[in-house]
Amino acid sequence: MNNRLTTSEHVQLWNACRAGSRDAFSQLYDLFAADLYRYGYNLVRNKPLVEDCLHGLFLHIYENRDRLGATDNIRFYLYRALRRRLLDAVSRLKRLSSEEYHFDQADLFSQSYEQAMVERELADQQNWVVRAELNKLPKRQKEILYLVYMKGLTYQQAAEVMDISIKTVYNTLNVALKSLRVYVQKSLEKLGAL
Repeated sequence: MNNRLTTSEHVQLWNACRAGSRDAFSQLYDLFAADLYRYGYNLVRNKPLVEDCLHGLFLHIYENRDRLGATDNIRFYLYRALRRRLLDAVSRLKRLSSEEYHFDQADLFSQSYEQAMVERELADQQNWVVRAELNKLPKRQKEILYLVYMKGLTYQQAAEVMDISIKTVYNTLNVALKSLRVYVQKSLEKLGAL
């Protein structure tokens, strides 16, 4: 199985893990831990806290595997669980201000291998402009864009992960994409990179 599991592969892996398969649990960790860590670190810029919450989540899954509910999307399940753990931990610690939370200066782009091979100056310049403009967006807009467009969650799943209404997801995405289009176009025109 690869990182892009089909629905049936999600169900099969999750059920095997729930049934006590150590191989399935190991595969679950291998497939999702690094991605969850990146997501958690973008939410809360505190490496030890993210590591503790992530390890706590997998320990909880392992220890309570026989009581876990069914899911057909492991990524959604894990994102939501990790986000809850992080928010609970942050509220308990009360040492992180609200300004240090939620995708502050998140780098939403990870360069693909194909893109790394293509070294055209114009494409790099356009890429830089988009990144810069994305990071100017409000934190909530960046997080929703990340969940929906970078991680492939549905609007409903993103709403549940963030504990907001689906209407808020639609509205926020609409505003974010409109703003992003305007900002990117202005910047590219200014640089002559269109």
